[in-house]
Amino acid sequence: MVAIRRIAIALLALSGIVAATTAVLWGAALAGLAHTSVIASDAMRPAFAVGDLVISTPLATEELRPGDVISLPTAGAPQLVTQRVIEITHLPDGQWAIVASADADGPALAAEHIVGAQAWEPTLSVPVIGGVARSVLEPELGLPLLAVFGLLVAAAMLWHAPRTPTARAA
Repeated sequence: MVAIRRIAIALLALSGIVAATTAVLWGAALAGLAHTSVIASDAMRPAFAVGDLVISTPLATEELRPGDVISLPTAGAPQLVTQRVIEITHLPDGQWAIVASADADGPALAAEHIVGAQAWEPTLSVPVIGGVARSVLEPELGLPLLAVFGLLVAAAMLWHAPRTPTARAA
């Protein structure tokens, strides 16, 4: 029983580290300091693979050049989409028109995005973690994991380490 309790405590500690990291990334997104996205296709290889978690930080749009990899907001998508800049044009109203594509072969699937003075530059990529995180959010996996987490809490709280007997005074 002691081994089960120790394993439960170790897994809970690992869960705490993951939760703290998630809270920092969430706070950074709310503060406008960073955004996260998950690579959904092989189109950005070799820079990024499917399932990579990409953390993007702000970059002045005027610094962008064709060929740069950036993360852009896309209509209908809750996350930023990472694509390669094909063309960039400064518009009279101070905004920028960016033609970008996730297609590794060029502008075959290019789309135009209108952005302001700030774009998002991928600065850190964590392999595989994004795919794992996306899977955990699916009910088919997330609900059983939540149940296991509850069992870990119960194991850590309920099973006590055996106490050593104390000697009684004679």
